This record gives sequence, structure tokens and C-alpha cells, in this order.
Amino acid sequence: MEKDLFEIIDMSVEGDGIARENDNVYFIDGAIEGEKVTAQIDKQKDNLFWGKIQSIVEPSFRRTTPICPYFEKCGGCKIMHLNSETQKLFKMLSLKRTIKKVTNLDVDVLDTIPSPKDFNYRNTIQLKIQKENDNIQIGFYQAGSHNLVSIDNCLICDEHNKTLIALLKEYISSTGAEIETVFASFFGENLSLLVQTVDGECDKTLYDVLKTRFDNVSLWCSKQYAHSTLLNYKDAKFVCGEKSLTVKFDEISISVTPLDFVQVNFDLANILYKDIVTLVGENKVVLDLYSGLGITSMLFAKNNNYVCSIEQINNSVESAKLLAKENDLQDRIIHYCGDCAIVLPTLEFSQEEKENLVVFLDPPRKGAGTKTLEAIKNLQPSKIIYMSCNPTSLAKDIRDLLDKYEIQSMRAYDMFPQTNSIESLTVLTKKELQ
Repeated sequence: MEKDLFEIIDMSVEGDGIARENDNVYFIDGAIEGEKVTAQIDKQKDNLFWGKIQSIVEPSFRRTTPICPYFEKCGGCKIMHLNSETQKLFKMLSLKRTIKKVTNLDVDVLDTIPSPKDFNYRNTIQLKIQKENDNIQIGFYQAGSHNLVSIDNCLICDEHNKTLIALLKEYISSTGAEIETVFASFFGENLSLLVQTVDGECDKTLYDVLKTRFDNVSLWCSKQYAHSTLLNYKDAKFVCGEKSLTVKFDEISISVTPLDFVQVNFDLANILYKDIVTLVGENKVVLDLYSGLGITSMLFAKNNNYVCSIEQINNSVESAKLLAKENDLQDRIIHYCGDCAIVLPTLEFSQEEKENLVVFLDPPRKGAGTKTLEAIKNLQPSKIIYMSCNPTSLAKDIRDLLDKYEIQSMRAYDMFPQTNSIESLTVLTKKELQ
């Protein structure tokens, strides 16, 4: 179905233009608020319609020409057609509107903190690989499908991704290797790589090929399951090279493998972490929830705080303990392995510690959940600092905290330029007793 004209009056948090006609709502991929466009409608559910822009009748001054040749096919950089200033405005307004929709609060969201780089900012990339006779395709699944978009270079990823793609094609062409997915992280001239194959095995000659262009290589492998795009931790094993690579946040040194999560945009993450450390302050007892490798735990400890670091993945906890010792911060951090909802009720603090208690949490996309939030409220910290990558789960968690806490500040951080993903930092303080 094609309609002659849509007048775009708003934008969704997914980055689609929104048009309305009578009781019908149209979500138009590629359209911008203020534009008039024609579109092809290809999906309907009740009075909701989804489609893709066909032509721009009246363009917005906020529109720019995407520089990526794969923009129309890939779908990863959803808002590359918005100019840089509008992208930051979009993320601030999306965060504000999501909080309003879920909590009915009109929050004064602060201006978005920009990324130092709009392109080549990602230190990680996930690539799918398919072979058809002698044709080797390496790239991304198109959004919402298993159709592979073959690429030579991803413009938002570290520029070394182009070298990696070329080397993988060379290696697969010469050896016939059956690699299905690679997870790569770039740290300067160093490469951390996990390859997934059907049998979970990887030829060590891949390491020799990679070493021709990278100073240090950490090569791991694991099994590939069907069309999964998830990293398989269970069967992962070290192949050869450096077992881990050392990187720095501020003055904190960390050792990472392909199995470890670190922020994908180091430049912006450094800005964000400094803001978090400032908000926490000094001489506090800090509960660092979902702490991963313990980067924030070490930053808090380094700033003269005592830290309870809670993480559910045992390997991450063991790595965090080792990193704390290597950075001479082990005396200021206690590590707990377990579900935050289970560990928190077991913690006991003196009256003085309770008065100086601050909670920092950076949960997965699904949010913290009711049990963890109830455990936090029972501890009555003076301040809760919530780092989120999902405005919807953030809003739901905030709603569960509003009986005892109020929002002091909220800000979006442009961790992922060109995409509609939103990182944010919210500070909540305990309500005064009435």
C-alpha cells in the first residue's frame, strides 16, 4: 500500500517518523519530523502501520546525506540521516518522552553529552560470514532478518575493521575455513578475536595471518549455534597469541579477553565514568551493582571510597579480583558473586556506613527488576546513580523507586552516534520524611 502523502509530526524512540490520520498511526522508516513524504506501507496491526519512505516531498533542515554506502541496506545506523545536532536532540527528547509515558513525570533532561567522535568510535564489531561457491560475504544481518549485507568497512567502527575484513577474506579463500561469526575488539594496533565455527575449532594459521597486520593478537574460538548472533561463552577456549590484552581507563589498567564486556566507545565512556565518580563523591560506602570486570568499582575505590562490588558471572568476579589486586585497590573492594536481588539483603552496615551509602547500578537492557529495587530501598542509600542503555526499562525501574526516591538529574550520553541507542545517567535522592 502506498499513500500519496504523509505529514510527519513526531519521531519514535526507534527513530521512525510518525504520521497520524484519523485514528491511524503510521511509523515511517527514514522520515524526519517536519517533513512531507510518500511511503510504502508493508505492515499493519490494528490501527498501527509501518512502512518505509519512498520519496521526500518537503525535506527537513535537520536532514543530512548519510555517508555510508550500506545505510539503506544495513539498518544498524538508524539515524545517520539526521545531522549531528539533531541526533543529540533526538536522544534527549526520546529519553524525556519515555520517562513521561511510563511515570507521568515531566523530567528536565539535560542536554546530551556528545561523543568525541561521530565515526570510528566503536572498538568492537560482530561480523557474520557466508560462502557461496567462491564468493565470500562478510558483514551484518539486515535489521529484522537473516539476510546478510556484505561490507568492506563499517564507518562507525575502529578503522582497523577494514583490515580485519580483508584478512578474513584472504584466509577463508586460501584455506576454505568454515567460520560463521567473529567477535572482534580493537585496542590500538592490538586485536582480540573470537571466531565461532560449527565444530568449535579454529586453525592456528589464522593467527599467523592476523599477525601480519596487528601487533598483538588474542585468538579464541567457540561453537556456532544455528543463526545465533549471540557470543557463545560456554564453549569458548583460548587458541593462541596473547590470552588477554591490557587497556586503560583513566589510570586503571584492565586485562580483557573476547569474553569480557567493556564499553564500546572508550572516549565517551571515559567522560561518563568521570561524571559518575564525581557524582558518587569521596569517603562513601558504594554498592556497585552488575559490576562486570569491576572497572567502576576500581574507579570508586581509587577516589577514596569503600566498595561492595556485586556481579553474577563468576569469571568476571574472578577477573575483577585479580584486576583490583594488580591496581593495588584490593583493600578497598569486597567482591560478591551472585544475583543482586539475593546478595543485597544479606549485607549489613553500621549506622555510620548507612549514612554514607551510595548505590551505583548499570543493569542489563531488561533493567534491575522489582526484587533488586526493593532490596535497594530497604538499605535506604542517600543516593542512587542509575546508568542505563534502555530508556524503557529505566523508566519502569524509576517508577518502582518513586515511593521513596525522587529524580535529581537525568542526562543522555551519545555513546552510539548514528544509531538510535541511548545511554543515560540518572541520579535519584531519598525523599525527605513528611
